[in-house]
Amino acid sequence: MPHSRPSRPRNLNQLVDPYPRYATLREAGRVVRITTSFAGEAALVTRYEDAAALAGDTRLSTDSAHASPDVRRRLEAGKFRVLDAWPDNMLVLDPPRHTRLRRLVARHFTARRVESLRPFVRESVGELVDVLPTRGHADLVRGLALPVPHRVVSRLLGVPAEDSPLLQRWLEQITLLPVDDAAVATVSRGREEMLAHLESLIAAKRRNPGDDLVSALLTGDADAERLTVPEIVSMAGLLSSAGTGTTVHMIGNGLQFLLRYPAHLSALAADPSLVEPAVEELLRLESPITLGLLRYAACDLSVGETVIPKGDLVIVGVATANHDHRRFSPADEMDLSRQDRSHLTFGKGPHYCIGAPLARLELGEVFGTLVGRYPRMRLAVPAEDLVWGRRRCADSRRCPSG
Repeated sequence: MPHSRPSRPRNLNQLVDPYPRYATLREAGRVVRITTSFAGEAALVTRYEDAAALAGDTRLSTDSAHASPDVRRRLEAGKFRVLDAWPDNMLVLDPPRHTRLRRLVARHFTARRVESLRPFVRESVGELVDVLPTRGHADLVRGLALPVPHRVVSRLLGVPAEDSPLLQRWLEQITLLPVDDAAVATVSRGREEMLAHLESLIAAKRRNPGDDLVSALLTGDADAERLTVPEIVSMAGLLSSAGTGTTVHMIGNGLQFLLRYPAHLSALAADPSLVEPAVEELLRLESPITLGLLRYAACDLSVGETVIPKGDLVIVGVATANHDHRRFSPADEMDLSRQDRSHLTFGKGPHYCIGAPLARLELGEVFGTLVGRYPRMRLAVPAEDLVWGRRRCADSRRCPSG
């Protein structure tokens, strides 16, 4: 049941709604130079084939130590480095350090552990949907999209339920765009408070382990290598921030898409088996990653006829690649029968999102429950009056690419 994307809000320009601009850039070249708001000039990889190949290419580094002095100066000038809230996390490390951290976490972040969270996710979604107003207007972001991921991450890490609102507040502070000194101070304060709380949580789990990821990382197998306490703190912070912000945006993006397409909403209500393919199409069409994966050229790199110099800031364009008609046809339409699910929203290669199964679980439960309960829900305002909100964080490393 393919449908063209609806027209974008008439009062917005292409800098806010990137997709028309991305279409132009894809036709302009495989790699184009763009100016970012946080680090000046960068090389944007525009097409799917190149983006998929480069997402896991070791010639592109996630470690800013490979950035040229000029790029590092621009990052610092843009207050970008303050967003590296968690030192030595997987998102900013290359192999072999990345390989070690990912291996030690992945053995506990199993499909079985994720699936064991399904009853909790389903119950949480049901509770939140129960208290939505049955008449009039409902704020689905505040009432559903925000609390679900925070509840789930709190449960995963073993954060007490009463502390989940604190975790949400700290994460909202940490992901503020640091445009001025006041915002930088807020980011730093939120990070320090959350850091202290995580250290306290880990100390409590060491004394009294539970059935949660932090306890598993602390205890592990008696004869196996373990993460250090600072590594667990950093990992918990990373999973909290990366595991909530993008999922919040994805729930909101997906719901607004379905509400602008009542035919798709009705189809899901009539056939719950369509929820799974709908999740994949929504991940592709309405990715929470509106730019891409940030990398640094560890050597001179050729993409077609373009040479990317060593040290350059490179953005592997996730959003533009997901809309590339060369790979997905029709690229700007939702097709619930599409078999190709190789979108790049969760990255690719060594940094493929470790939390992808959990994100899919949350999205499926939210969309399935809400659509099943309210099959005739509609937008409260005309579609053309919707406005794009600027992301609170410009750091594309907060995308799910651990």
